Amino acid sequence: MACTFPIEREMAVWPPPAPLRELLLDADPDERRIADHLAHGELYVAKNCGTAAGVIVIRQTREHTWEIMNCSVAPEYRRQHCGTALVRHALDIIRNKGGRYAEVGTSDASPGPMALYESCGFQISGVINNHFTDNYPEPVWDNGVQCIDMIRMRADLSLRKKGAHHAAQKA
Repeated sequence: MACTFPIEREMAVWPPPAPLRELLLDADPDERRIADHLAHGELYVAKNCGTAAGVIVIRQTREHTWEIMNCSVAPEYRRQHCGTALVRHALDIIRNKGGRYAEVGTSDASPGPMALYESCGFQISGVINNHFTDNYPEPVWDNGVQCIDMIRMRADLSLRKKGAHHAAQKA
């Protein structure tokens, strides 16, 4: 039986409680960036039996454009559709707020997250060369691979109406 992950908005404050802090730092090791995202964004938490299974932070960056600033799933909940549930929930919220575009930046060393975002309607829109080496004081690693470039991705929410992913899955 597949897990379901109820998702709720939580107070976006720094520092967050330990389990949320660990999840946020797993996606971005820079506490200052996370604190800024929380101060100007919205934090949503997916739970399983009251335990934080994953987090996502969204933030409006321009008119009609929002960005996923942080998305992380606890290791024990990966490959159980928790990340997909978080991203789709965020896209629904962005769409309901009048957003037309959703953007995200992910590491070139992260094929799993890139595939997740693509499955939710994102397409590669650009690359920021040397982002991780130029903007972090220490090397950033993902699954034993050093992160160098940031892959920018964008979804046009006007092309995909709310619930369309469910209809596409059933077809």
